[in-house]
Amino acid sequence: MAAAPTINYSDLLRNLPAGAWVAISERLNKVVAYGAEVRAVLDDARAQGEHDPLIVRVPEQAGMLFL
Repeated sequence: MAAAPTINYSDLLRNLPAGAWVAISERLNKVVAYGAEVRAVLDDARAQGEHDPLIVRVPEQAGMLFL
């Protein structure tokens, strides 16, 4: 069984404020909106034509996640 592909979003999230909600384009290559409220971020992304963006939250502190 092949491993699931992973995507490193650190470059996209690098200069965004800690704790911010972020909408990443459907092509997973750019930030289309960010802010403090997830609903506002989703609305902003959809207003820009991104109907199914990836929504993530910028970590409060740097760390590692092992799966």
